[in-house]
Amino acid sequence: MKVRVVAGAVVVDIGALVRADVPGLCARVDEMLARVPGARLVCDVGADCRADLALVDALARLRLLARRRDRAYQIRDAPPALTDLLGLVGLRGAVPVTGPPGLPGPLNRAPAAPDRALRLQAVREPEEGEQALGVEERVEADDPTL
Repeated sequence: MKVRVVAGAVVVDIGALVRADVPGLCARVDEMLARVPGARLVCDVGADCRADLALVDALARLRLLARRRDRAYQIRDAPPALTDLLGLVGLRGAVPVTGPPGLPGPLNRAPAAPDRALRLQAVREPEEGEQALGVEERVEADDPTL
């Protein structure tokens, strides 16, 4: 993650992010905002960034930081999966997002209608002792009984 000042804005290029990186990133951004009076905060997510809860945590904390310092805040080049994830956790209206280049306007859409499914898909691994779905077990006649 790179934090830099460009044309009166503090720009945060968010790349691969883990939850442990979030407090340090917020401290660097806070220090930069303190040094540049009146600068707005722009978080450039980019297409190569994975939309996960660590990213949502970082963006929400940076939004609070900008609000505390009374600065404008914008997330730029967010993939649609990030917008859906923000909606899923209830932060779509609190964290303003603009889409990737080529998509017009902000992506802060109204909440999804019941007939419109989110593009998110639950993924999980079977727990210990739990049979994986889609696996059928056959019993052979000569298998010993337990």
